[in-house]
Amino acid sequence: MASKISHGQIQMLRSQIKEPTSVLSPDSEGYEKSLERWSAVGYQRAGVIIRPTNVEDLAITVRFAKDNRLDLAIKGGGHSTDTSSSSDGGILINLGSMRQVSVDSTESTITAQGGALWKDVNSTAAQFNLSVVCGTTSQTGVGGLTMRGGYGYLTPKHGLVLDNLLSAKVVTAEGQILNASTNEHPDLFWAIRGAGANVGVAAELKFQAHTQANMVWFGTITFTRNKLTEVVEALNGTLIHPQGNAAAQCVFALSPDTGAPVVTTVLFFNGPEEEGRKHFSSLVNLGCISMNMEMRPYAEANTMFDDAMPSGGRKKIFGVKLPPRIRPGFASELLEEVGRKLTAAPELANSRLGIAYFDPSKVCEVPISETAFPSRTKTLNGALFLRWVDPSNDQDFIAWGEAIQNMCESELRRAGHEPDKLVSTFFGYTHGEYKREKIKLDEY
Repeated sequence: MASKISHGQIQMLRSQIKEPTSVLSPDSEGYEKSLERWSAVGYQRAGVIIRPTNVEDLAITVRFAKDNRLDLAIKGGGHSTDTSSSSDGGILINLGSMRQVSVDSTESTITAQGGALWKDVNSTAAQFNLSVVCGTTSQTGVGGLTMRGGYGYLTPKHGLVLDNLLSAKVVTAEGQILNASTNEHPDLFWAIRGAGANVGVAAELKFQAHTQANMVWFGTITFTRNKLTEVVEALNGTLIHPQGNAAAQCVFALSPDTGAPVVTTVLFFNGPEEEGRKHFSSLVNLGCISMNMEMRPYAEANTMFDDAMPSGGRKKIFGVKLPPRIRPGFASELLEEVGRKLTAAPELANSRLGIAYFDPSKVCEVPISETAFPSRTKTLNGALFLRWVDPSNDQDFIAWGEAIQNMCESELRRAGHEPDKLVSTFFGYTHGEYKREKIKLDEY
């Protein structure tokens, strides 16, 4: 199969597409900017970049790539740390010009174009006192997170992002434009919820929205490393809230002030401060280094980590899974190893390991056969975020990240769970096979 597009093919494709859609070759103004990604890891130079402004030009490009057997990649938010949103000499479709978000306040639905970021959705929804289940940072793309599952602070109450998807306008691998929902092309709708990028491009996504109070109790509490056991036990005990209004994260990192390993909890309570303090009392009453908890706008809660991991530079995300009750002894091993490596390699000083204490009960209520998302298990998700500068350290740092994954897999087995690397927010796409007898993906 050919992969790289020729000059003649670029001209041919350009003749089929009308302005304002942009066709950018390497010598075009705006090419370099359109190529930028959240992470320089996985960076490749496309032969041509298409920035569609409508679904018709998007479909033309997909059909052209198919007919000419060219490599094709889709960039939504560009937040991946592999090569999934880049192409080496082929066609890159950058959806950055398709970021419109609309709200139907009567039906409580929110529709976003495929290039929208979660900050676009959250800021628009807030104007109507609504919310959509989303991730924990505002700079990620709506389409990529939705198709891979999507966990966030509202997951304990409303499930995965993809569980709240009502319909999608999809450009299939054949270049067809289809509306997918439980009523139209239901097999395609099944497939895009979990394996979407293997099936087609989501040009538009319609979500069920939920009534959302503007203010939530949210922030961070940071503890010294000797409080780790008490912190982990407290988080284990506060995982479940009867109404699903609580969520938390536990972050292992180096203190920006002292350089020593510290434990930071990120607490989210979808309600008044008094109730939040009561639910998280075991943490609030534990002696800490600093506390930055207050009532904040809901949309602000999803921006907490944006500054800690800004766009650009070399970054890599390693997904991990852990038992729903984390063993303090294992947490101590993790913190010790993270502190050791980040101290020994100063380039990694701004890296961190985060564990999401999001009650998985709601996720597991959906039968596994209902979507192409197979990772509905009563486990916790986490991610190791590595950030560095020198490309010569890629191999060393990535190997260490994989070693952390192996540590967590061993602990998962110890607790009686079978590890997997199936579709999920941080694992990317399946390393094995997951099939539904009734669907033939090559039909789309």
